[in-house]
Amino acid sequence: MDCQRKRMVWLMMLVACATLLAVRTASARELVSGRYISSAGKNIVLDLEVKGPSAANLIVHQFLPPEVGIVSSTPPAMKFDPKLGRAQWLMKKVAPGKIRIAMELTESIPPGSIRAEVRCRDQETGQMMDITINP
Repeated sequence: MDCQRKRMVWLMMLVACATLLAVRTASARELVSGRYISSAGKNIVLDLEVKGPSAANLIVHQFLPPEVGIVSSTPPAMKFDPKLGRAQWLMKKVAPGKIRIAMELTESIPPGSIRAEVRCRDQETGQMMDITINP
């Protein structure tokens, strides 16, 4: 009976540790989330939500169909390669809250032809995270 009680205690400790790790992983993934308000046509709008503790810096890559250009964007893109259809923003000292990236394109694009990737460091764990946002 004593051996069985020890096994039960160890099993409960193992389940508790696994639960804590699962909760911590889920919270790290929720550090930054995003959704497209508009993902087709000439005007693309991406909303990001940064939750606390804040990610100090965010790198946002917006992937467009190749050869589609950007007429303007708010905030202005730091880099843009029209051959690859990739725009990049570096956002420093980001506070918790919402960030909107809006783009006007040179031509209309069909639904489902874009995606975004957000790269940031989890301030609690120090790990780099890559978050993909699809329409």
